[in-house]
Amino acid sequence: MNIPEYPDFRPLEMEDRPVFIEALKASPPVISELTFTNLYAWREVYKPLITRLKGFILICSDCALEKKFFLPIGAGYIKAPMEELLKQKNCLFFRVPEAVKALFEKDSSFRIEFDADNSDYLFRTSDLIDLAGKKYDGKRNLIKKFKGFFNYDYVKLDSSHVRECFLFEEEWCSIKHCDSVEGLFKERRAVREMLAHCREFDLVAGAIRVEEKICALAVAQRLNQNTLVLHVLRANPAMAGLYQLICNEFLAHEAGEYEFVNMEQDLGVEGLRKSKLSYHPVEMIKKYTISSKDN
Repeated sequence: MNIPEYPDFRPLEMEDRPVFIEALKASPPVISELTFTNLYAWREVYKPLITRLKGFILICSDCALEKKFFLPIGAGYIKAPMEELLKQKNCLFFRVPEAVKALFEKDSSFRIEFDADNSDYLFRTSDLIDLAGKKYDGKRNLIKKFKGFFNYDYVKLDSSHVRECFLFEEEWCSIKHCDSVEGLFKERRAVREMLAHCREFDLVAGAIRVEEKICALAVAQRLNQNTLVLHVLRANPAMAGLYQLICNEFLAHEAGEYEFVNMEQDLGVEGLRKSKLSYHPVEMIKKYTISSKDN
């Protein structure tokens, strides 16, 4: 591995993907951040620097002021590298899942803070495909309404569709004013990275076409053996029921082998939180920040 030993770091590169894939196989993630796709596509935001410690890969996010580490990646006793780094000044771990947080609970020297805004929504895939029962009446009605107005096709996407997807993304961003909304501007760059490297990242993508034009898009990948993580879900907001349709069609076509789908976090955005809750998650993948009380 061409990854330096701690305390030396270097930037994350596309060529690191095979090493990350092998390390993630050793300890399959449950949180949405821990895919190479996410770390690389959002690198302008995370500014990830990588190093090695005690056999694990460590990713430090925006290390200029403090060392904010994602969960160590690899096989072994995960608490060991975390403890060593937490003893050092201005080091913390963020987006830590519940099982790892539990390793630190009984030690009063650590500060543990719940991160509600970045906790992931986990759904049973069959619930979102079948949309059965009264609680999904609204979703089924919106999909029925869309089908009553439009003839559409579901399209499984590959690298030949990238330019067409970029055109849709440009139109969506024009409607949403991505250039003037910081969060959407950053998301736009990440989405374009995913679309441009769809094959390299081993992503699965699908779209809804109306009159031969893409008007909704979904992009996802395997997170672990029984979970698909949905990275991108976009639809023309002027077409009622389209968001519900692309979600349903995409999962029906591409997610049958997965028991669960992780729809990532709501970032504290009230509208996004309301939308995700309306699909009735079976679990929240809670995340925490861990730091030393001495620092």
